[in-house]
Amino acid sequence: MTISEAKDILVKRIGWRDDKTVDGFVVSAANLYTDSGRFYQDEHSAITLVNIRNCQPISDISTDDFNAYLERLKTQVAFQVLSDVFEKDTVNDVLFDLYPSAFDNAISLRMVIVVSELMMTTTRYNVTERFTKDFVGKLNYDIFREAPNKFAIRGANYAHTLGIATRYGFEIKSVQRRFGSQRNRIRTITKGEVSNEFYNDIDRWNRYTN
Repeated sequence: MTISEAKDILVKRIGWRDDKTVDGFVVSAANLYTDSGRFYQDEHSAITLVNIRNCQPISDISTDDFNAYLERLKTQVAFQVLSDVFEKDTVNDVLFDLYPSAFDNAISLRMVIVVSELMMTTTRYNVTERFTKDFVGKLNYDIFREAPNKFAIRGANYAHTLGIATRYGFEIKSVQRRFGSQRNRIRTITKGEVSNEFYNDIDRWNRYTN
């Protein structure tokens, strides 16, 4: 299948929960739909519909337009994940039948990065007052932090000692291994940078998380 056809599968994997944070807003069926049963808001507490609505460019956005915006975010994330995983414009559709959940973690983490960047870079005055320096600082830390000794910590909670961007990088490498399509390096993860050393130890990561 083409990358565009693969995108159509990935955008349905995770949905937007109607978290009731936006008064009067009704989440569309397309945004609520989730093949995996997972929702983007479950990955990080800052990923709420009200935070996204307050940071997107249109201050008085309508329900229909906000639903369309949420769908565009899903599409953007799906394309970015596929671009980071595959070098070619076509992929084997059998892989998506065998491993339907292979991309779920990467999609969820990538959405956290996209929405966090939206919040950290917004210039809307009413929003910058609401998002305090402490909030933005904590969000930036959650995205870019590095564990003091990333391979000294074992157990189920190991991944959560790493920043979201680093975890995303590991998830991309994991999908590449499963699908047998490797890039030499991930060109762009976020507007910030993540230390390359995190990608040199993927074997250890797999040992601790498998």
